[in-house]
Amino acid sequence: MFKTISRVLIFLAIVTILAIGAILIYNSDRTYYNDDYEVGNTSGNLYNGGLFCEQSGKIFFSNDSADGDLYVMDADLSDMKKVYEDKAVFINADDNYVYYVRANNTRESQVGNILMFFNTGVYRVNNNGKGLMAFTGNPSAYLMLRGNNLYFQRYDVEIGLFLYQYQIDGTKERLLLKDAVIPTTVIDNSLIFNGYSNDHNINAMDLSSFTYHPRLEGNYYYPIFQDNCIYYMNMDEKYKIYRMNSDGSNPTLLVNERCSTYNITNDGKYLFYQVDDGKNNRICRMNLETLASETLMEGNYKQIHVTENYVFFKDFDNTNTYIMDSDGIVDISTFNPPNLDALSE
Repeated sequence: MFKTISRVLIFLAIVTILAIGAILIYNSDRTYYNDDYEVGNTSGNLYNGGLFCEQSGKIFFSNDSADGDLYVMDADLSDMKKVYEDKAVFINADDNYVYYVRANNTRESQVGNILMFFNTGVYRVNNNGKGLMAFTGNPSAYLMLRGNNLYFQRYDVEIGLFLYQYQIDGTKERLLLKDAVIPTTVIDNSLIFNGYSNDHNINAMDLSSFTYHPRLEGNYYYPIFQDNCIYYMNMDEKYKIYRMNSDGSNPTLLVNERCSTYNITNDGKYLFYQVDDGKNNRICRMNLETLASETLMEGNYKQIHVTENYVFFKDFDNTNTYIMDSDGIVDISTFNPPNLDALSE
């Protein structure tokens, strides 16, 4: 009787081990899909390089202190960890994965990095830093996750810089446009993008027929769709910032100065922008309810990113990254995350 029970227990243990092994093998190759409305990062952040990305209470970011390694921290800036040893830009995230453009070719020091032979491309990694997967090793830019698809510019030596679409499991690669257009968002199964070579319209590509037409004709740059409005820099007027209704009506001048970049807080209350007129360069904030603006710092700044609670921006020469609250009094400080590898040595 005892031998029979022992045999049964051993058999059940073997079956359990095999089942667990099968599940682990299945899950290691399995892709967890999103709903159609998943947004990997905001348009404003991606226009500014995609160096910060907030998802489900976590902020994924490119850590300058660690030469751009992909890090993560809680939304309150606590519990900082390294995700992967790649210089990451154009970061997107969903509940399971982080997607990014590898920019190891721009590292300050490339010595000792075994991945330097594969130093560019678009990659996906589990949000715990495991399960790295490559979509392409080609130089890429303006990576955008919407739903279960990635949209980005990919450079091929033979043909140039064109717009591609990939499914997040790595399948269904599609060349969308033979032009270096910048993807903006997806609305009603249409990819919205800003024209580049042939026009500067806000165009819409139907993602079923893959045909496109102008949604709004004009000379737009970096359009941001938010709260039934479209914000943009007007190329006809030296990159001054405007706002109009989503149907293109009622264009309103917001910033009557030449700007180089801008971003909008998630609640739509504040517009942050860099004035770049060559005489009075400065970074500013405008209250979009009152249209009152204020100068934050004099000088040249770039790459304005927003999360729910913070705004980040950088010196033009990459010397410092600054941080301030996204809503409230102006209290600017430097953002100096640690290099966890250096601390552990």
